[in-house]
Amino acid sequence: MPQVKVDPTTISTIWHFMQRVCKEMRYTMERTATTVQATSLHDLAYGIWDAQAQAIAIPEGFPCRLISSSFPIRAVLKKYRGKIFPGDVFMTNHPFLAGAVHLPDWVFIRPIFHEDELVFFTCMGTHVPDNGGAQPGVYFLAIDSIAEGLNIPPIKIVEKSQIKDDVLDLILANNRMPDIMRREVSSLIGSTAVAERRLLELLGRYGKETVLDSIQEMMERTERAVRAEISKWPDGDYYAEAKTDDDGANIGVPVTAKCKLTIKGEEITFDFTGSDAQCKGYCNAGYSVTLSDAVCTSFLFLDPALSAFHNEGSLKPIKVIAPEGSFLNCKPGSLVAAAPSLAGAMVWECVLATLSQALPHRAVAPYGRAMIPVIVGNDPRNDRLYAYVTFCPDAGAGAVYGYDGYQCCCTGETLGVVSKSDVEEEMVRFPWRIKRYEFMTDAHGAGKWRSAPGIAWEAENEGSDCRLSLGACDGWFTRGEGRQGGETTRFNKAYFRRGGERMEITEPHVMHTVKTGDMLITRAGGGAGVGRPEERDPEAVRMDVKNELVSVEFARDVYKVVLNPDTLEIDLKATQALRGR
Repeated sequence: MPQVKVDPTTISTIWHFMQRVCKEMRYTMERTATTVQATSLHDLAYGIWDAQAQAIAIPEGFPCRLISSSFPIRAVLKKYRGKIFPGDVFMTNHPFLAGAVHLPDWVFIRPIFHEDELVFFTCMGTHVPDNGGAQPGVYFLAIDSIAEGLNIPPIKIVEKSQIKDDVLDLILANNRMPDIMRREVSSLIGSTAVAERRLLELLGRYGKETVLDSIQEMMERTERAVRAEISKWPDGDYYAEAKTDDDGANIGVPVTAKCKLTIKGEEITFDFTGSDAQCKGYCNAGYSVTLSDAVCTSFLFLDPALSAFHNEGSLKPIKVIAPEGSFLNCKPGSLVAAAPSLAGAMVWECVLATLSQALPHRAVAPYGRAMIPVIVGNDPRNDRLYAYVTFCPDAGAGAVYGYDGYQCCCTGETLGVVSKSDVEEEMVRFPWRIKRYEFMTDAHGAGKWRSAPGIAWEAENEGSDCRLSLGACDGWFTRGEGRQGGETTRFNKAYFRRGGERMEITEPHVMHTVKTGDMLITRAGGGAGVGRPEERDPEAVRMDVKNELVSVEFARDVYKVVLNPDTLEIDLKATQALRGR
């Protein structure tokens, strides 16, 4: 069928309509779900795809899932071709049969038909509090992929608008929180139904041909815009590597990602050849995760006006290579529990480093390494199992050329999408009392533009004895590098206080038992800086001292700014002498 000429107003209306539908899906999920991961942390990924699984609208979401959601849709198309009907909903969490991120990420996919023709897919995914496996709510430290949790290949959970109770019952029979997850499944399915209703309204208003022609034009425009941006970048090869502490099995042995960025004309390639082989432990990722993280991170260096409108056209100028058998493209059966938090973070840091070399005026420094405790136990208030995942201890952003790091976001690989929840809500939901939650002094990567400060977080266990996993955490022994003379990220550390005894957590990837009354104390180091610290505006240093983010001594020794300790006035003569001008 020849392409219909669509006027610019209609294209713009349809384009923004798609974005609005995605946001309505998110709002529906956040207002009807019950777990903290969905309602408060916004640990979601969602979007709209065409009948060939090409991304149409992916406005926001956890980067490791944002583009990788195309893989489960393709898996559904391959497995169920000829058996996809109006009213169907599919689900999966399988990293190898469907390209999902890891087993706790449940993805729900709804085909959308117009006049009996498949036109769109929409999907909604989230991290669930339990997925079976060897340990409740905690998917780390498994001996194999079966022990990591219930492996769900692409299956049909709803057929022609009728939920398949036998399938759902089987899944929930392998879940330790079946009541919560039954409600969560309803919320996930319901959010896709909202998208279906709204997209059918759009098709009814403009007609299928006009809508599809507008989408094609959107993809072509986006591809041209991305290519035009890349064509301004300097051709060449750029290299970087990043290390994570260990894989959770070979304790103390770092895992290294290596990346070569090639910029040539209007296309770029991220080549992770040379990265370490797949691990015995859980620090592995499927190719879909590496692709999604690399592409989404590269979007940070494009025109911000494009940020909400990326689609399949954005992907065409960007290539990602990760050899099969490496920990960034692992083989079936590998452990992938830390795919988003450890492997994904290494991809994120490598992409940031290579692009910051190519585009120093847009340089982005690494965020503070992950500090995400996962606590599982029994809540004596209701005698129920709980899984407590908190991002509150997590330090903030690295600096960006021209700007200090944002001070209260989560680890970098979430790209600011996953949020911290309110401590009051956490104390209502879980039997833990938060005693301290504040920025620390002198706990950031210094630079002309500094990182966000580190965070001190302390909480008391008011429930029964429980288990603590810091498997998603990193940065006890390895750091992210600063840019253009900026300082590295700071090391993380944590310990327990039991009575008068202090017990250091010297290895975060080992499971710990927490007793009733124990205090968990974490000290998350800040991100990395950009530019030499002694080039920072002295007035900015003075304000940091006033806000207790920097001490007078740190200002003098690192930033070369001398302040009167009583008045905090800048001693210009002494400062100029220290700075050599």
